[in-house]
Amino acid sequence: MTGAPRNARVGDRFGAAARRYDEHAPIQRIAAERLAGDIALLPLPRYPRILEIGCGTGLLTRALARRLGPADWTVTDISPGMLEAARRHPPLPGNSRYQLLDGEYPEGLEGGYDLICSSLAVQWFSDLNAGLGRLAAMLAPGGRLAVATLAEGTFEEWRTAHLAAGHAAATPRYPRAAAIHPDRGNLAGGVRAERLLHNHPNGLHFLKGLKGIGATTPAAGSRPLSAAGLRRVLAVFDEQGATVTYHLAYGMWKRTDHRPSGVFVTGTDTGIGKTLVSAILARAWSADYWKPVQTGVSEEPGDTETVAQLAGLPPERLHLPAYVLQAPLSPWAAATLEDAVVDATSIVPPPTQRPLVVEGAGGLYVPIDDTHMMIDLIARLDMPVVLAARSGLGTINHTLLSLEALRRRGIPVLGVVMSGPLSAGNKEAIERFGNVRVLAEIPPLSRIDAATVEALAQAIPPLEDCLAALGDAPAVAG
Repeated sequence: MTGAPRNARVGDRFGAAARRYDEHAPIQRIAAERLAGDIALLPLPRYPRILEIGCGTGLLTRALARRLGPADWTVTDISPGMLEAARRHPPLPGNSRYQLLDGEYPEGLEGGYDLICSSLAVQWFSDLNAGLGRLAAMLAPGGRLAVATLAEGTFEEWRTAHLAAGHAAATPRYPRAAAIHPDRGNLAGGVRAERLLHNHPNGLHFLKGLKGIGATTPAAGSRPLSAAGLRRVLAVFDEQGATVTYHLAYGMWKRTDHRPSGVFVTGTDTGIGKTLVSAILARAWSADYWKPVQTGVSEEPGDTETVAQLAGLPPERLHLPAYVLQAPLSPWAAATLEDAVVDATSIVPPPTQRPLVVEGAGGLYVPIDDTHMMIDLIARLDMPVVLAARSGLGTINHTLLSLEALRRRGIPVLGVVMSGPLSAGNKEAIERFGNVRVLAEIPPLSRIDAATVEALAQAIPPLEDCLAALGDAPAVAG
């Protein structure tokens, strides 16, 4: 526990600031609300067991209680003062307990949590990824670890002012968002990033805000500035505009004790080439094919027939849609026109001994019924996603937005398949800023037939390799 003494000092400083913390915590409030909003989208059990690390005065606790309702709450903090401040709020719905705990070394807890969460506390861990790994070890099967923390680039203006004044800032160094991942193998998920600017009247206001929340523990090995040195830094900082950047990283991981047996093919838009991509993947991975919801059969054959022809699939490897609708509209709109009833919660995968390629209808936010979108079905089916995208103008924005939407829901992304004229620049941008693998690029095709699909399938990496890569590196969007 080499980080324990430092963690105790961190706790003492936060405890001293507990009474005035909420007055100086606008960024903390934003992060807590953002994280709570992401967590509320997760398919948690009806009465989840929740462990919160570093509750502070209860910003995340209360934001979750409003969204989740009754639960079994274990609310912890390293600071007795912060814990008492959180306890003073109205009782949480369900069963609750407040416990003093160093979240980096969570000893004495029995585990089996459906949700372990923390907002702007784990950045104080001496070894972030190791600490996250210890927390992940306490998840129940299928449980979620959800955190908000600070990433590289936070307080960059303050560091720049120090350098300009001939000093080194004592603020901690935060990791790249892409480097944040629990040291544990049975997790799937990733990180999305957000950049917030906080404008201050001057540098003293900034420093008082840090003191007001107790965030004043210096980085290890740093030396305090003299009064004259601090004045020089403040003068430079004020000349820069007294603006501070916060780079927030939101991590969402799920405990997966078995590898998924298939993938869900969705797209950044309709008409994006999902059916061709599905045929290529089914051929490459010797997989079955299933289209849960088929629309537009009044104008063209269903996608099941198309994939069967292109991938050369025999009837036993094809599974009938749960719903078939005539109009070329969203399932929700088509069902309304046809006086049909579609219920997304009734859709369950067919039994199969092979990998299963599932093709969605339209993009992520296509409505299926009155209350569910396609992304809700993806989350329920609990499969990683292959995202079909165009290669041309606009694809970077559409693809990164889709990746961020998936990761907000804790849905792992196996990779992207791009279709259209080859664009090395767009491919590089998607891989770099989406931190995702482009599994294949499909050039413009003069003919689309079984031979074409067979040739394209040869370039697809093996499914086992793609699934294994999900746990090897974090994923970032934003």
